[in-house]
Amino acid sequence: KPLMKGQIVYIKGHAESEKQAQQSLDSFKRNGWDVELIEGITRHTVEDTKEFKELEIIAESRLYNFEKENYNRFLTKVSCAINHVRFWKRVIDEKETLAFLEHDAIGVMDPGDLQFDEYLILNAEYVFKPPSKLNLNQFKNYEWLGFGVNYLPKDYPLKYYRENIWKDSLMVPGTGAYAITPKGAERMLDTVDIFGIDQSDFMLNSYNVNIQYVLPSPVKFNSTNLSTSYGI
Repeated sequence: KPLMKGQIVYIKGHAESEKQAQQSLDSFKRNGWDVELIEGITRHTVEDTKEFKELEIIAESRLYNFEKENYNRFLTKVSCAINHVRFWKRVIDEKETLAFLEHDAIGVMDPGDLQFDEYLILNAEYVFKPPSKLNLNQFKNYEWLGFGVNYLPKDYPLKYYRENIWKDSLMVPGTGAYAITPKGAERMLDTVDIFGIDQSDFMLNSYNVNIQYVLPSPVKFNSTNLSTSYGI
């Protein structure tokens, strides 16, 4: 039976990130996933990447604002975005569906052979509750419905709110654990070419890619939230 393949992105030289990444790797291997650790780009290395020099930023976006308001936070968010862009290229190069996992992702079961179209949220049951980085109190009682793979429901609460072409599209609930097909990866790379990038979970929206989720969720969060995406 096919194993779910993927990568766990961590921050090299950050002791807590390295520790969580190892816990993450162990949890996925125990549950029959084929995953590896990948060193992420950080705000300290991002300005040397060719993507940083080449990628445009979509106007009136969260990233666009950060560039003016908080350059340190901006560099951190751009480095996260480039980690995803590189991952989508890998999915296309390898011509297979892969999972993107952040260092605090914990595997709780073998997901089996998941059939979905483009983008699949792997941690839906956990995203609106602590220790999720989203920690959106107003959505903590949100009920996901259905068993297996489902499309986002009509009452899904997270919407893109910036004043550009993506406004009112449905946003992914963070990027802690998702799988993407080559078709989905191709759509996202086209998006980046046409419109530019935004913060990772903002550009991964229903205007750009077809979003589904799976229940029960095969991935949860580590009990400690490092909040490294805030540029700390």
